[in-house]
Amino acid sequence: MPEFVYLMKNGDLYKLGSTSDLESEASKMKPGKIISSFKTKDPKPFKARLLRLYKKKRIPDTSYFRLSESEVENCISHLEGKSNLPKRLSDELRICLNASFLFASITFLISFLINKMFIFSFFLSIVFASLPMWTLALLGNFGGYDIEDLMIFSTVSNRLKGFLIAISMTSFAYVLYTFSRFQIAF
Repeated sequence: MPEFVYLMKNGDLYKLGSTSDLESEASKMKPGKIISSFKTKDPKPFKARLLRLYKKKRIPDTSYFRLSESEVENCISHLEGKSNLPKRLSDELRICLNASFLFASITFLISFLINKMFIFSFFLSIVFASLPMWTLALLGNFGGYDIEDLMIFSTVSNRLKGFLIAISMTSFAYVLYTFSRFQIAF
């Protein structure tokens, strides 16, 4: 069932939350008013990202924040879909794949420029490319949200995907390393 992630103003405080019934939530918060909302099937990851984004402005142990005018505008742009802020947990895998590609590219270029050995440079680039996947497998994210703001098992599928990709990359790197150690004599 779709839910809403919302930003509500109540006095000089702002509340970030999620609910399946936006009207009911608004009526509970009188005299507060809902400033903006985003409808999604899985609100928890998006809400967790927003909570992390404004973490320093959060009133401890609440969903209330003391936001500046520019932070409110920024939050509204996220809720209206006018930003690149990932809204689903599955976006975390895409972020890690992009980081892996970046790590691999940089490592390959530097290694190849230093030692001019193609296979060894490729091996190193795959090893470094696996680091974001290992991070995803172990931590459940690549820095996008605080894991405490999500249910404990909500990241299991992402962790498993990251683990399988990391194992595959590490195994492939090992095969490349073994191959690079052979001397082919003619």
